[in-house]
Amino acid sequence: MSDGRDLGRIAALRTLSPAQRLIRSAVLVGPIIVLAAVAVDAGSVYPPIAAVVVFLAAVCALAPDSHVGLLTVLLLAWYWTASVDHPTGVVTLAAGLGVLMFHTALAAATVAPPAARWSATMQRRWAGRMGVVAAITAAAWGAARLVADARIGGSAVLLAAALLALTGGAIWLRHRSLTP
Repeated sequence: MSDGRDLGRIAALRTLSPAQRLIRSAVLVGPIIVLAAVAVDAGSVYPPIAAVVVFLAAVCALAPDSHVGLLTVLLLAWYWTASVDHPTGVVTLAAGLGVLMFHTALAAATVAPPAARWSATMQRRWAGRMGVVAAITAAAWGAARLVADARIGGSAVLLAAALLALTGGAIWLRHRSLTP
């Protein structure tokens, strides 16, 4: 997909549609939300790591169809794991939603050329999808928070029930995605 390579990545920013400006801004803001969550939970953020994350996010905003987004998410995941002692704290949800914002915006930035206008239908579709994933993320966080302190021993019945529920959900989603 052409992302303005003929004009150069930076020069192409001048041709961005208002929707693309918002999307590319979200590419920058998502990792900053994760860094803020680390700062809240760990007490501070190591400035060199923060600088590298912001630099990588800026590169992603310029070149959303590159592999730098993967490197950014891997760095954020590593830094989160190394810094946060309470993986089910409230800031975990904020960090997860920050990664969701980054990933969704990065994907959205690649579906059309920089100057393309986004229709209201496209905006609703992308916002709806992100809303569904955000709701599932919040539900998963809530479930993890509920069982975080529970002493649940190994149980084949519990494992089988969870796998059946996941399989049923996957079948339902697949059927729903194939039905017009």
